[in-house]
Amino acid sequence: MIDIFLDHLLISLVPWLAGMVVGGGLGYACALVARSLFSTLPGLRRASMLLPWRTVAVTLALVALVSPIIVVRVGLGRVAGMISVGIFVFVFALPFTIGTLLEHWYPSPLVVRLITGARTLATASVAVAIAGRLTGSGGAGALIFQGMRLLDYPQMLRGFLLVVLLALVIDVLLGALQLLFFRTSRKAQPVQSAIG
Repeated sequence: MIDIFLDHLLISLVPWLAGMVVGGGLGYACALVARSLFSTLPGLRRASMLLPWRTVAVTLALVALVSPIIVVRVGLGRVAGMISVGIFVFVFALPFTIGTLLEHWYPSPLVVRLITGARTLATASVAVAIAGRLTGSGGAGALIFQGMRLLDYPQMLRGFLLVVLLALVIDVLLGALQLLFFRTSRKAQPVQSAIG
């Protein structure tokens, strides 16, 4: 039992640390670049709300967790599991680091932050629903897992594309709603005095 515990600890924590360091470090660098761009072009911040980074993160996480690409390259076993976990942590640490720093530097109204959270959860739920196939539900998970079982890569690709397209549509629509509320709340806020 101790062996299983230590093995699981190794498979989860070492890649978590590597994913956080690389994803967080790269996220910090990207946030600094965005900050300098937003300083020179203030309108770019509003436009950046429409960027579907969540869909990109969900897509990369899907590829890391579900596709056989890693297994084909490194084989089955501990290394494949560690690589999958590391990629998963990296693809979420990168955008969350950027978002957290930008929110700290450029605070948004509460309603915009709530929509941001709903947007992240909505796109993630599209991807997590794939695992519903394991409990007998249908959807794109059926295409992907059946394709994996039969080694039918075109079918797996159709399932992945369906999930990515659905996540992209949800991400962009909620981004437009976020942008609408951002503009509305900015107009409604009173101007604060310099005294404090």
